[in-house]
Amino acid sequence: MNIPEALTVVMKLAKYDKVVPITKFDNCWERQIDDNWFIAFNGHKENKLTSTKVEVLGFTCYVEFNGFPAGIIDPSGGIIAAGEIANEDTFIEAIEGILNVS
Repeated sequence: MNIPEALTVVMKLAKYDKVVPITKFDNCWERQIDDNWFIAFNGHKENKLTSTKVEVLGFTCYVEFNGFPAGIIDPSGGIIAAGEIANEDTFIEAIEGILNVS
């Protein structure tokens, strides 16, 4: 199975933020990426709620752009916005911007 690149960079960010294992969170690990992007990653087998009461499936990353649902990513694939400024590439770039600061 090929893990989606978007999920791979989320996991790199979790390691960078020293929040691994994500199962230590009662619900989802939440992270504001930049002014636009937000993620909530559920590291549990069971569905969990975000702080805003969005239900996230097990082992899945929920993505928002400017406060609106923009994607769901899990180890087998997913879907993410495909707009001009909100898309998989800009999502990955936003996270890589954090990772490349160190």
